[in-house]
Amino acid sequence: MTAGGLTDVCKDVIVSTNVKGSRSPDRAPTVTVRGEAVLRAEPDEAMLWITLTALENDPGQALADVSRRSEALVALLDELGVAKEDRSTTGVTVHEAFDYTKSGRRSLGHRAAASVSARFTNPKPIGRLITRATTELQAQIEGPRWQIAARNPIRLEAAREAAADGQRKAQAFAEGVGAKLGPIINLVEPAAVVTGPTYGEAMVAASAPPGDEMSIEAGEHEVAAAVNVTFALELA
Repeated sequence: MTAGGLTDVCKDVIVSTNVKGSRSPDRAPTVTVRGEAVLRAEPDEAMLWITLTALENDPGQALADVSRRSEALVALLDELGVAKEDRSTTGVTVHEAFDYTKSGRRSLGHRAAASVSARFTNPKPIGRLITRATTELQAQIEGPRWQIAARNPIRLEAAREAAADGQRKAQAFAEGVGAKLGPIINLVEPAAVVTGPTYGEAMVAASAPPGDEMSIEAGEHEVAAAVNVTFALELA
């Protein structure tokens, strides 16, 4: 042990101490660990994105085609019981489309597109909507993206499990250096790590056979929690 003190750093733990006789209140030995937990639960809701496109020589004709099918989509959502507050127009575009070749680009006409998002707390209509939107309206489908609500108790349970995991780790490290675990000094939830969404089907562009319904299963999804916690160490 050097006169300046000793710091041991492991993957998720930092143990700091000082040589005997040189301790000061602001240099008390501590151990900092990360507690983690991953639980699984059924999702509370799903998001689906429906896109209608049309390619015509005239931009007005392309937009009119999309507008007509958008009205039919609204009627379909009403029929399937998707509440108005659970759906939203997420974008409308009209632009000239080009084909790029070795001799240059050539215009293909004008492409119009309109996208609608729909939220489901009951997954049963999702398969029916996908099937009918693709067969009747030639729609493209993105999703479903399953979500576990922030209010779901599983998130608090994951937080408790992460905190308990941190305490177990700190206790083990303390025992490993012949010390006792003291009181908590600091406890911080680290910034959330943003991960990619989970999709049941990334894109459904082809029509399903008439009468068939797309099978949709919610399954269980992970809920992760983490916490950085610092304890005081009581050295023998």
